[in-house]
Formats: sequence, C-alpha cells, structure tokens
Amino acid sequence: MPLFVTMLKVSTLFFLLICIPAMGQEYKVSGHVKQTDGTEVAFANILLYKVSDTSFFKGAASDEKGFFSFDNIIHNQYLIRASYIGNHSPYTMVEVNSDLDIGPLYIDNKGQELNEVVVVSQKPSLEQKVDRLVFNIENTALSDSDLWDVLKSTPTVFVMNDEITVKGERGVQIMINDKKVNLPPEDILNLLSGTSAKGVESIEVITTPPAKYDAEGGTLINIKMKKNLVAGYNGSVYNRYSQGVFPRQMLGTNHYFKGKKLELSVNYSFTQNKILTNYTDITNFIEEGEITDTWTSDLEVIYRSKKHNTSAFLDYAINDNNNLSFSALATLTPSYLSRDFSDTKIQDANGSNTSGFLTLNDAKFESINAAFYLDYKHKFNDQGSNLAVNLHYTHYDYDKDQELETDFYDSNRVIVGENNFNTFNHQHTHLYSVQSDFVSPLGESANFETGIKYALIDSESYITQEGFDREQEGIEPTEDGLFLYDEGILASYASVDAKWNKWSLKSGLRAEYTETKGDYSHTEEKIKNHYLEFFPTLFLQFNPNRKHRFGFNYKRSIIRPSYSKINPIQVFQSNSSVVEGNVNLKPSFKNSVIFSYSYNKDYTFELFYRYHRDIMRLLTFQDNESKLLRFITNNVDRELAYGLDFIYRKDVTRFWDTYFLSSYFYGAERFTDIQSQNKIDQGLWTLLLQFSNNLTFLEDRSLTANIDFSYVSPVITGNSRQEFYNEWGITLKKNVWGKKGTVTMGVTDVFRQFKLRNTRKYDNQFNISIYKPDARIFSLGFRYNFGNMKIRDNYKSKDTDERDRL
Repeated sequence: MPLFVTMLKVSTLFFLLICIPAMGQEYKVSGHVKQTDGTEVAFANILLYKVSDTSFFKGAASDEKGFFSFDNIIHNQYLIRASYIGNHSPYTMVEVNSDLDIGPLYIDNKGQELNEVVVVSQKPSLEQKVDRLVFNIENTALSDSDLWDVLKSTPTVFVMNDEITVKGERGVQIMINDKKVNLPPEDILNLLSGTSAKGVESIEVITTPPAKYDAEGGTLINIKMKKNLVAGYNGSVYNRYSQGVFPRQMLGTNHYFKGKKLELSVNYSFTQNKILTNYTDITNFIEEGEITDTWTSDLEVIYRSKKHNTSAFLDYAINDNNNLSFSALATLTPSYLSRDFSDTKIQDANGSNTSGFLTLNDAKFESINAAFYLDYKHKFNDQGSNLAVNLHYTHYDYDKDQELETDFYDSNRVIVGENNFNTFNHQHTHLYSVQSDFVSPLGESANFETGIKYALIDSESYITQEGFDREQEGIEPTEDGLFLYDEGILASYASVDAKWNKWSLKSGLRAEYTETKGDYSHTEEKIKNHYLEFFPTLFLQFNPNRKHRFGFNYKRSIIRPSYSKINPIQVFQSNSSVVEGNVNLKPSFKNSVIFSYSYNKDYTFELFYRYHRDIMRLLTFQDNESKLLRFITNNVDRELAYGLDFIYRKDVTRFWDTYFLSSYFYGAERFTDIQSQNKIDQGLWTLLLQFSNNLTFLEDRSLTANIDFSYVSPVITGNSRQEFYNEWGITLKKNVWGKKGTVTMGVTDVFRQFKLRNTRKYDNQFNISIYKPDARIFSLGFRYNFGNMKIRDNYKSKDTDERDRL
C-alpha cells in the first residue's frame, strides 16, 4: 500500500511536469546535393561544424533524390559540406536563426582514381563538459587494446586490486552506451578485459551524474560505442595475442550498417585466458595482547576461462517523428576453471615451525548475463520536444562448484590429517524496468527534462556444503541454505539546463522510493525495509572569457547493498578463511562538492569534499579464538575525504600531447571492530599521480604511441592501510595498407612494480595481505577493416537501469 500511494504521488508530479509548454527555438536546416552537371547525389555525406571552434556538430545522409535535412538545430553559425566517394563540395557558412533552406551543395563529378589511401591518426583528446570529462580514443594506439587497458589509461581513472576507482574514490559504476553493466564487481574485469576497444569512440568520466541517471552509486564511467552516421556498411575482424606467464587470446569482429531507415551495429568477441595470480596472507593471532602464533599462507591461483561477449544496437526510423530502437548486451561464460593451491605454515611466538596445512581448491564457474532494451522515441515538434519510453529485462544465472581438499602436517611436514568438502552455489536473478522521459526546450537556451521509472529485482541464491569437518566454536558452515531477495524501486526526476551570457547551469532533483524483502531458510524472521529519499544535483559553470572557467558541482547519491553481499550464507574459501554475507547491511549515502577553475583549457584546479555515511566495505577480521580469517561486508560509520586536484593537458607539438594529474587529499574512515565493538578511526594524506604521453610519428602520421605512468601513495580503505604502488605501460599502433590494416603492440607494468600490500593493525588485529598479479603482459594484435571505408561514426546514448548490483 505505501508503494502504491507513493507511485500515485510521483506519477501525479510527473504528469504535471510533463504538461509544461514547450517554448524552445530550434530550427530545421535543409538542402539538396548535386553534382556540377546537375545530377542529384543520393546517399551523400553531409556534415555540419560549429564555426566557433570548427568542431563536428551533426551529420546526415541525402535521400534517393539528393535531399537532406537537419532537425533541432539551435541558433548559431555553422559550416556545412557534402562529400561522396572522395569528392566534396566547398565549405558553406550559414547562420541559423530560423528554418533555413540553403539550396544546392555542388560536388565535383570528376572521377577519382585512388592509388593510395593515407590515414591520419588522431591523438586522444580531452573535452571538459559541465558534468563530465570526455576522453576520445578513436584512431589512437589505445583503440586496438581491450577495454580494461583503455580504462587504466583514461585520465582520472585508477585500478587498484582489480577495482576501478576515480581519483581514489570507489563505487564506480560502468555503463556501455548509457546502459549500466549488470555484473558483480569480480566479473567486470572479465567482461572488460575480453572486449575490444576498437568499437569505442570515447570514455566519459561522469564524476557527478545529473538527475536523469539513477541515484545509485557515485561516479559513472560511460563507454560510448560506435554506430554509422551515413549510409553504407563496414566492418572488421581482429586477433589479439597476449603473453604473461601464460598466453591469452582474443578474437572478434565488428559490423556497422546504415540504410535510409535502419541502422545496425553488431559486435562479437571470444576470449580464452590462462592467468596466474599470487597472494600471501600473514596473520598474527593474539591472546591477551601477545602474539601466540603466526600463520603465513602462500596462495597460487591459476584461472582458465572461455568467454563470449556480444552486443547489438538497432535503430529504425518509422518516420520523421518516431524512432524505435532495440539493444542487447550479453556475456556467456561456458567455462571458468580455477585451481588454488596454498601452503599455510604455522609458527610459534619464537618463530619456530610447529605445523601447517596444504589446501587445494578446484572450482568451476559458469554464468550467463543477458540484457535487452526496447526504446521508443516520439518528437512532438521541430523545436526539440520529445517523449521516450524504455523497457528493460536482464537475466543473470551464476553457478559455482568447488572441491576443497586440506591435508594437515606436523613440524616435520608429515601428513597427520585431512578435511575435504564440496560447495555448490547457485544464483538466479531477474531485473525488469520501465522508464519514460520527457524533454522540452524552454526558450532559446534552456531545456526542461522529467521522467519516471519503476524497477523490480527478483533474486534467488542457493548453497550446499557437504563434508565439512571442523569443531571450533564460531564455525558454522551453511550446509544447506536458500535466500530469496526482492526489491522494488520507484523513481521520478525533474531537471533544467540553461545557458545565458557566460553562464551554464544544470540542476535537478530525483526522488526514489525503495521496498526490499528478504527470506532466509534458516530463520523465520523476514527482512523488510522501505524508504523514500531525495537526491539533488547542481552543476554551475562561469566563463568570463576564453582563458578562464569556473565551476561548481554538488551531488547526493545512494549505494544500496548488492544482492550477493546481503546474502547471509557463509562460504568457506579454505580451511582457515570464510566469506560471510550480512543481512543487516544498510544503504549508504554520499554527498560530494567540487569547486573548479581552469586556465586556458590547459590547467585545471579542483577543490573537493566528500562525506559518505554508512559506506559499505569488505572488511577482513581475524578470529583469534577460532584461528580464522573472516571476510565480511559491513557498514563503515563514515568515509571523509577532501583535497586538491591539479590537471594539466597540452598539445605540446603537432606530434606530442601530454596529460598530467596530481590529486592530494586526506582520506579517513571510521569503523566498528567486530569483536571489541570499539570505534576505530584511521586517516591518511594520499597522493595520486597520473602521467600520459601520446606521440605521433612518420610523415603520414601512421605510427602512434601511448605511454602511461601511475602512482598511488599509501591510502586508507576500510580497516586496511594499502601501501604505495606504481606502474608503467606503453602501447604502439601502426596503420598498414592504408586504412585496411592495423598492427598494435604493447607492454603493461613494464618494470614489474605493481604489487598491493594491505595491513590491518589495531586492538587485537594484526594481519597482512599481499596481492601479486601477473601484471607485466606483452600483447600483439592485428585488425583488418573492410567495407565502405568512407563511413564516419557516431555514437549512441540511452538511459539505463541499475544492472550493477548482482
């Protein structure tokens, strides 16, 4: 009943907002394309550029009779040019302040014989918008890497312990074409490392997402993919081989097509990996303030995986005012095998070996994750008013079976006992959502936007653990358990963006009502929760002249517990470590403020403040009585961070551009110790450095290089102190056979310096974790392009839902 009442109230607000009249001034520019002999040119490319900075603004294709039109063009001065098969018309400057027919654009009809095609590689460029940083990678050395490598080279993005952060801030959400990727964090790496970046135009780092986006999470990283802008077809096939300790392989293909009404892009890749990772856990168990014994566990993990990634985007123009779109994103993992072998040595307080145990953990993982989107968009008029409706469904199945065999040995390494058991874990989740958005201009330089959304999540998790034999107090393996979890979210928002004189504004308010219900087979008590929260956003920018820019951003957001973290089932990873869910997890709320100043677009300073209440962290605690390491997700009382960022980006020469980031901030977290219940405060000043150089060589600019360096000084996360790390990487790309072939080569972690060391030392806790991945990877790739090589690309953005909390 509360949900129905809230839906009624929000729906009423939405329809009141949607009735605001459209008062905008956007215009239509039309014309037709002819050859100099008067013949009409069908399917010619027509491109529109802004006069102010000659940046590309919009593109279209002429119809069978040579006619073309651009809709929703705001008042400004533009350059327009038509081209067809290597011939083009002169640039024509037009000033748009009403509907405009520019008449014919004439293309020279003289045939051309192309003996050689020269490709000009573009260097990565950065564009600072009012609410996001756009990193363009197309036609660079990075474009033939995988998405994981591209993200590690993206300005402001750092990867720590296989977790994506933005300037040290965790909880980053990944989107593809504005659609959130619905994968657990541990699977994000597998998806991105198995997907080629060739089909990517740019990476958007949205540090303070506007009200249109879900309030879930904080920073968004939006991977914008290609689709054709003009009529025709092209495609490519590629192969990328990588070598660390073991080899890795990625094969794939991309296809793009655009007709008069239909646009289609299809992408597929297959990856086969074998990866080595090493861990060391050192636990000093304590009694009455003294170390009684030290357990040192050296773990070697070998992963073998096969994965299929595919995506498809289809647009169909029903007529000038109605458009239908279908999108699908799918990841199939038919085989993911891991073999973990650990040797745990136990020493007494004097450092003498007393005993230990060997553990072999063979695990098999299978999953399917498929998301489908259906979009309909209707334009009410040529001024820009439109209504969009989106339907979404995600199906996610996860199955993991593991067999653990433990052999105990004495001080002479003679086997004295064993403990073998099996674990079967299955999770099935369905996500549904429906969303509607309405956009209308307000005058000549403002827009109003509002929308409503309902999402439903249905999740079921089942586990069976057989054969476990351990009698210590506090060890309660779940032998057989079922956990059901349902969540419903109703949201609405309204926002306004405007430009006047030298100011830009984007402001909005989002309301979200949430109901959750959990049912665990081992308890009769139901888990229920419901809450209504409001999330304001504000983006303000002032440009007094071309050299100076001032900005202010404010955002409030929420992070809800993921379906797996709230699961109370206790799963053993070895005989001495256990991962536990937490049904008492609460949603966390974050407020962030950023003041910025840019000089000459090359120098940017940002003062930021972030306060995150009840932030969720995966905490590691040692149980000194049961001699056990417990990995538990819990609400940390608060995270506090404030500091200064400095960003420098410059085209030093025609062949060299550089980017430098320095972020110096104080980060502190307060958490409750699981045993003593004491409040623990930990804080530290941290320095993040990121340095990237992009170089172009040869007269035809067909050879490009990207060199990256990153450094992170000690940082506090949860109840851990993470020591410093740094990493170098280099990528080369050479165009061959004109535009038809590219060869890439790269090395990550050139000097083998990447290693993460985490220490937890307070009260009766003293343990260390060391993560040593196989980070130095050599890669060699080749791509062959075919089809209409004159096709230009555009990119598609759509609304998303919260597919990231499985």
